[in-house]
Parts: sequence; structure tokens; C-alpha cells
Amino acid sequence: MNQNIEIEYKNLLTESEYAGLYKTLNFAEDNSFVQENIYFDTKDFSLKQKRLALRIRIKDQQAEMTLKSPHKGHLLETNHMLQLDEARTLIKNRTLKPEGKIAEVLTSYDIDLTLPIQVFAQLKTKRVEKAEKNSLIVLDKSWYADQVDYELEVESSTAAEGTELFEQLLKELHIPKRETPNKIARAFAALNIEY
Repeated sequence: MNQNIEIEYKNLLTESEYAGLYKTLNFAEDNSFVQENIYFDTKDFSLKQKRLALRIRIKDQQAEMTLKSPHKGHLLETNHMLQLDEARTLIKNRTLKPEGKIAEVLTSYDIDLTLPIQVFAQLKTKRVEKAEKNSLIVLDKSWYADQVDYELEVESSTAAEGTELFEQLLKELHIPKRETPNKIARAFAALNIEY
């Protein structure tokens, strides 16, 4: 179980902007990987109401449960590694009961853990990453419901470095800054669930 503060900057892209960034930044196709995100909430969306997001992510034959919670203008990620078969069982059963630190954080937000927490949305992403200037540049192509979208993400250890690199990439490639809801919000919106 670990926790970390997520400092990241995101921008939705058109397909041509995505292709341009891919080429300009010399991303290699063999460095790409696919990950699945399965999002959970209670029937009355009590996590969403508190600005919390709970998911299981499967990537490279590994799985983890992650709770994202608001933290000083960014997000605090609380992660719990899962065995792959355990994660697949939780997804198949479509419900889970958080334990440990994730349960503690949920309880601190007055989430009733006796309520079933169930699958509401799924999203599959093809991701490619590149380290640059103490940051990580990420290009995502995501599929959910009947939609496909493209996204630039810059993850950094400091807000100053992350902002500088993010702004530089948008400016150099003439990409307009767009309001970019997070993936769970986009996956929920595709199902006509307001997030």
C-alpha cells in the first residue's frame, strides 16, 4: 500500500494533434502498452459526490486498486496492489469491498462501506510514455462505451516543472488548451452519467 501526490496536466487532442505529437516527440510504437481501468462507485454515487475516484487498473499482467482523492489542488493516490486473478474476480463479480488504507481514506470522507461498491464504467487505453526534463510525457488513446479520444498528459514531481513543459508542448505544436475532464468523468459521461 502506498500513497503519492499526483501532479499532472492534461489536454484532449484531436487525432491529427495526437499523430503530430507522436511523430514530433519520436515516440516508439514498441514502447506502447495497453491498460484497462475499471471504475467503481456506490449505486447513489457517493464517491463521485465527494470528488473521489476508485478504480482497478490492469497493466502488463499486474493489477492495482487506486483511490484518487482531492489534495491541495492536486490528487492524492492511494494504491493497493492486487493479484491478477483477484482483480479479475472482483471485476467479474462487479463489486468490491475496500480494505486497509483505501478503506480508511473512504471512511474519512464518510463513505458508508456497508453499501455495495460496484462497476460503473470501463476504459481501455493504449499509452506511450517518454521521460523529459524531470517529467513524464504521456500520450493516450482511449476507448470507452462507443467513443475514442486522444490525450496529452504531463506528469511531474513539481508544479513549476510540469506547467512549464506542458505549456511549451502546447505552444510549440500550436495545440489549443482544452478543458479536459479526467478519464473517469469521460467514461461516465459516455454512459450519460453526470460526473
